[in-house]
Amino acid sequence: MKSKQLGYVLMALIAVGIAGLVFRVVALGSDETVLEGLVQVSSEASDKVVIQHGERMTELIRLGDTETGYGWFADDEAVFEPKLNQFWLAVSDFYDAQLVATNPANHTRMGVADDQGIEVSFFQDRRSLQEKLIVGIWKPDVRLCYVRRAGKDDVFGIPCAQGNTFTPEPDGWKNPVVAAIPPNEVESLEFTYGSEQFLIAPDPNGEWLIIFPEGQAEPANPAAINSVLGSLQLLLSAGFADDRETEGLNFAAPDAMVRINTVPDGSTPTTRLRFLNRDDLTLYLAIPSISTVFIVEKQRVAGLLLTAQDFLLDLSGR
Repeated sequence: MKSKQLGYVLMALIAVGIAGLVFRVVALGSDETVLEGLVQVSSEASDKVVIQHGERMTELIRLGDTETGYGWFADDEAVFEPKLNQFWLAVSDFYDAQLVATNPANHTRMGVADDQGIEVSFFQDRRSLQEKLIVGIWKPDVRLCYVRRAGKDDVFGIPCAQGNTFTPEPDGWKNPVVAAIPPNEVESLEFTYGSEQFLIAPDPNGEWLIIFPEGQAEPANPAAINSVLGSLQLLLSAGFADDRETEGLNFAAPDAMVRINTVPDGSTPTTRLRFLNRDDLTLYLAIPSISTVFIVEKQRVAGLLLTAQDFLLDLSGR
């Protein structure tokens, strides 16, 4: 048998084995062995969570009190709320986790060996360890996380919607949303590319115009307007630049800048997006009101960073 064919056979056998484990989880049901004896850990009962895999580590810290309210932070930044909710939902599933394996020989295959899995430790009063769990491999086809209590042999399964539920990467807990501006709240747009500057604004009849510094105004291409407004409706970053990477970056002289002027009674404030080239595929993006420096893909912002020529209507056919 050729090596390539042998590889296919091995992958098929692994898939069958994983499927068998999933079947066991389903078959056991609520009447069989579940993960018991855990100390109560939750957003209210714990105030620190350490998630570690090798040298990668994230500390989630709860700050606040009962009067002002609580908030969770990673690297002094608020944790992205949907991500936090996903995490604590998965944690609550620990208490109904179904037994899938009892033999330590399975630990490596399931990714929960001591030197292999992601360690998730919960603390009270920042110092007192409540629980330490080891989370293993996540499979997108079965959407399970394998979980083992530190020092124990039994392995359990819990539903995990995504593979990064227990990510040890600090950036994985930050808010990736750069802008979320409803189209009906955009009053006008100012674009600056080096020496090129122009304004996009509607006339009294609601027709969008491109207005040049000299005062000349031309009808704006509706497709270009829709492209920009659609991009601003949900603009996501691909990552975050650390302090070492941003040292020396001069956002006072950006390669491109877009000022989004919003209506006075809108839900979002007027915002400036300042861009600097990073490499062939990405840009740095900074917003003056926050300290975070985003990394955005050029492809993702291509519909936003349009030139004056992109906005001009082609009237040659008329």
